[in-house]
Amino acid sequence: MEKNHVVPKENLLTEVSLSPGEILLGTFTGFDNQHNILVNFPNNLSTKSLIANSTLELNSSQIGAQVALMFIEGDINKPLIMGVIYNPLNNALASFDFKANTKIDDAHVDGKRILLEGKEEIVLKCGQASITLTKSGKILIRGNYLSNRSTGVNKILGGSVQIN
Repeated sequence: MEKNHVVPKENLLTEVSLSPGEILLGTFTGFDNQHNILVNFPNNLSTKSLIANSTLELNSSQIGAQVALMFIEGDINKPLIMGVIYNPLNNALASFDFKANTKIDDAHVDGKRILLEGKEEIVLKCGQASITLTKSGKILIRGNYLSNRSTGVNKILGGSVQIN
């Protein structure tokens, strides 16, 4: 069963010639909103991935995989995925148990608050700014510019307070 390929005129490819039976390597780039398979390939003169037919079922875990492409009736605008190129790294990633190797219990989200727990420290970092919470109770705030504003009372309490 062939899908209807609707390619806007401005995206039609006309300058690439293919030999009969020629196979090109491309990339499975995902699915569109109608769940059509999308691919891209080096000879794609369009600015976008093209809708493709496939001889095999693809799923979202295969997005980014290299695929072997032929073209229906030799039309470069009608790619047909013949197969997924074998890559041993893909098998290693598929068999990796992310749950067993990731500490998911360190973060709790209940819709009202987020709780992050670390045994030694927690660091929030963005560029040259960071906030570090340590096991000993220290809170370190670092950055090129610190701004502290309050519309209400701004209290600084401590055993001793040092400014400059």
